[in-house]
Amino acid sequence: MRTPICCATCLVLTVLAAPLDAQTVKIPVILDTDIGTDVDDAFALALAVASPELDLVAVTTCADQGEDRAYLACRFLTQVGVKSIPVAVGQPPQPKYGLDWQIQYRRHPAAIFNRTLKPVKMSAVDLLRQKLNERPGTITLVCLGPLTNVARLLQKDPDVKKQIKRIVLMGGSLAVGYGGKKRPEPEWNIKSDIASAQVVFAAGVPLTVIPLDATVSVQLAKAQRKRLFDAHNALTFQVQNLYELWDKETPTLFDPVAVAATFSEKYLSMKNLRLEVTDQGMTQRIDGKPNARVALSIDADAFITWYVDRLRAAGEPVLPQPPKNRTQLVDDGGFPTRVHAWEDYETDIEKRWWMCGKLETKDVPPGGRRCCRAVLTQDFDARMGDTKAMYRAVIFNPVPGPPMGGNTRLRFRYKLVGTDTLRVQLYSLTNGYHRYLSVSGLPTKRWQTATVDMTAMRRPDGSGGPLSANERIDDIQFYIDPRAELLIDDIVLYEAAGPNEKRAFPQRILYSAGFDTGKKGVHWLGDFDIIKHAKPRTWRTARSVIRQSDGMPWLRFDLKGSRLLHPKTELFFRYRLSKGEQVSVELRGGKGEVLRARVGVALKTDAWEESTIRFTELADKVENQPVFVDEIRFLLPRGAEMQLDDILLYVPGE
Repeated sequence: MRTPICCATCLVLTVLAAPLDAQTVKIPVILDTDIGTDVDDAFALALAVASPELDLVAVTTCADQGEDRAYLACRFLTQVGVKSIPVAVGQPPQPKYGLDWQIQYRRHPAAIFNRTLKPVKMSAVDLLRQKLNERPGTITLVCLGPLTNVARLLQKDPDVKKQIKRIVLMGGSLAVGYGGKKRPEPEWNIKSDIASAQVVFAAGVPLTVIPLDATVSVQLAKAQRKRLFDAHNALTFQVQNLYELWDKETPTLFDPVAVAATFSEKYLSMKNLRLEVTDQGMTQRIDGKPNARVALSIDADAFITWYVDRLRAAGEPVLPQPPKNRTQLVDDGGFPTRVHAWEDYETDIEKRWWMCGKLETKDVPPGGRRCCRAVLTQDFDARMGDTKAMYRAVIFNPVPGPPMGGNTRLRFRYKLVGTDTLRVQLYSLTNGYHRYLSVSGLPTKRWQTATVDMTAMRRPDGSGGPLSANERIDDIQFYIDPRAELLIDDIVLYEAAGPNEKRAFPQRILYSAGFDTGKKGVHWLGDFDIIKHAKPRTWRTARSVIRQSDGMPWLRFDLKGSRLLHPKTELFFRYRLSKGEQVSVELRGGKGEVLRARVGVALKTDAWEESTIRFTELADKVENQPVFVDEIRFLLPRGAEMQLDDILLYVPGE
């Protein structure tokens, strides 16, 4: 089921806590896992790595999104110093259930850009067969998910069962169900692929079955989690990273019990039984010669204490050094010349690009509904960053990598607990390296607004120089000490205002669009074309198209989710209009079906200009109930053509 203080590569060579039972020879095992769904698979993989009784021969993944699961396992093994273990993907079809927030662990640049172990090219079944052929009769298969891969192996090559020493599986329910219910029920691993479970149980291979009866009580409560994660070693940090990405609070260690049972039954009550899997996914006892050694109960408290002790002993703390390149906060400078990128976490449309962090809906800034909570990660900078240490971070990828100006600033809201130091980092697509700045002495334990001058960033060794005009960037990153907490909201990367700007910085940005980079229909949604600017202007702009319903010119911008309107909502844009001075601008909600506001505005023609629209009639609509908008429409007179750039829907600052 579901590092500069100490060298991570020494992890598996460390003498760990005393084993459950003395072993003279390591037991070779292969883990078949659906890691990435329930977090107990990560706890189980950690135990397999940390146990001197075991020789982890290979890892295979089951369930759908098998490649993502394999890369997740590869990164885990790399970060704890075990890069020699092959990992293979279970080929489709596989049981259908996806990964949760743990997908972020797989999407880290370490895994994406070949800095970690990679899955082997052969399938899970082929890797299983290869390893069994190399060491016939010695390898134990430890199955922590649906039995799809193992059943295929047995069906494809029936003689291979003679080469399997034993199958240890977490699965089934005899007398206890989920939540400790005093009745059996179909258990997840079995019911996810009933036919495969039936094949494995009937194959005649020696089985050790660890059902819910011996696992549902093994819950890692808050005090024990704290004790485990306070070790801050490479192994506990990886487990903690995946735990924090998990969507629940208290993990049940279903799978670690199965891993432990591979080499000891010390905390288990076992009995030899004959089991079969029914067509309904029930695991039931039947008369006849026993085919399985079955765990009927466990001393949960003793097991958890042993488990925590074992992982705590798996190495020395791996903590980061204090950041360099200290600077001070700056004034936001008033209304921005241009917004390069922004994120307010109010919709899930950009969730794919939340590279690090989890959605937070309780501890939010005043007036907000959602924000992002930092989780553990390695530094994204693999050239000069400390990739062995762990940090806590919020990282947002402003796809598609906008070009900067010469006076770029970053404004954001934050809440710090446990530290007063924050590191802000960007990746340069143009130059291929990261630069950062750090700020100390920040207020803590309450929401604050901060602005930093991004031209003050440098590489860790002080090189790199300032951001330059037209330099493209990627990955807006906030790092803190891994023992502290960080919340981030309302990220705005922008070009600072000119010296004569009198308008305040927006109180809140609802939508921003520039079209210099990115694809129409992927990064920019709606009805319009994207064309190159005519010289002397550079990069690109949006251009009107003809609406099919009536043949009239228009531009429609999908706001990538519904945005909550404010009584004083305003719209800023730069434009070039060919003819017909009068243009109607609409805000629409309900997927464009409901008109929220309309303003007729007289615009200049034949030159690039800028305009600000105040939707004054919104006050009455928004006063007593929340009103959402998901489209902006520009409706033009017949025969007119309009180009638009630097669109900004916002709540004006005080």
